[in-house]
Amino acid sequence: MRIIQEIAGYALAGAVALAVLAVPFLPVCFLLRKKIRILRQTVYFALGVCVLVILCATLTGRIVPPSERSRNLVPFRMFTEPWLMGREKKITQIIANIVMFAPPGMLLPMAFLSVRRFWKTAAAMGAFSFIIEFIQYFIGRQADIDDFMLNAAGGMLGYLIFALCKKLWKEKKIWKSLTEKNGISVDRKRRSS
Repeated sequence: MRIIQEIAGYALAGAVALAVLAVPFLPVCFLLRKKIRILRQTVYFALGVCVLVILCATLTGRIVPPSERSRNLVPFRMFTEPWLMGREKKITQIIANIVMFAPPGMLLPMAFLSVRRFWKTAAAMGAFSFIIEFIQYFIGRQADIDDFMLNAAGGMLGYLIFALCKKLWKEKKIWKSLTEKNGISVDRKRRSS
């Protein structure tokens, strides 16, 4: 039960950040409404909020001296060694690392036509996770290969959700408004080239 409460807490923090950041975004949305569809702007906005929430969640903390920095370069260590934080916290961290990267993994291909392929989204999510883990080492949080792998898996899960939605709703008007740039689908654009 504690695991669900902690993950719900993370989701609530993300929802609060979304609501707070929506207020200054509304005038921008209104000004751009004739150039970019409002639903499309919502995708850009949600992706930006996801990135900000991830950066805040992973990069906030005190900077520590080099002697106190830690790193894990052994894959799957989280499954083979006991953690000081306990089993429930360990499970929460594993789930949170996956779930945290699923929304941007879904929103990235919705927002940008150039990353509509699985491998491109996976590479982008992997690079984003690597940068976070790299920076974490220098600010005193643990840089962990397992976190990198879980984050990348979350991004790939997000892409699979995108692909499923695309397959189910490809012809729906709302899906086209969310994913097509100025009413031109990426598939039609490629065929005409």
